[in-house]
Amino acid sequence: MNNDVVTHEKNGFVILRGCIENHLILDIQSYAAEFLKCEVESGSIIKAMEVLEAENQNHFYKFCIRMGQISPVIRVATLPKVLKLIKDITKFNNLHLADSAIFFNKESVKRLQYDWHQEQAYFPNASEVMTLWYPWLTPVSNKNGTMVMASGGHKKVFERERVNTRGGLTQMKIQDDDLKEFEKVECDLSLGDAVIFTFMSPHRTGHNSSGIPRTTIITRFTNEIGK
Repeated sequence: MNNDVVTHEKNGFVILRGCIENHLILDIQSYAAEFLKCEVESGSIIKAMEVLEAENQNHFYKFCIRMGQISPVIRVATLPKVLKLIKDITKFNNLHLADSAIFFNKESVKRLQYDWHQEQAYFPNASEVMTLWYPWLTPVSNKNGTMVMASGGHKKVFERERVNTRGGLTQMKIQDDDLKEFEKVECDLSLGDAVIFTFMSPHRTGHNSSGIPRTTIITRFTNEIGK
């Protein structure tokens, strides 16, 4: 059995190092700069995203969704290694792209930060949803609020509390105490790295103490579309 499949079965997620070619990351950055009318440079793009989020939340949301539809994001989602691994994990004959978008973690913008949750809570009609998650502007680590996984927590369904956030995310919150037995793993990724995880894997947004917003891209795959 593929080592990545074994790792995913054990932990509920697997980190792929260097799976995304640099030219695809540069293409994504180019699209963002074009949409935001700024320089093709990580600092300039992050600053433009900060300004847009602060001035017009609706336009910022549309930008995040639009970025999930651009050609290089689709090309990343359909990389042979990514598709083969997801098919090996799920045993699905056909994969559907459920959605793609940009995530944005600025410590002061609490409405866009997820607490502990399982994606399964958002896709109750699907038998599985796999997520591909990767940085596209800067590396991610515990300093800038990378995603945190509860390793091994994918083997059970946790009770969750629905919390509606005005102008922000709908939380399906798992209590911290329910996850205390599981090792917490911060996804330390360079540009070109990615994480793939099952919708049963508990995870949350990390605390960003860097003073600079962290942004990543997610793409979800399933064999059944439904929420």
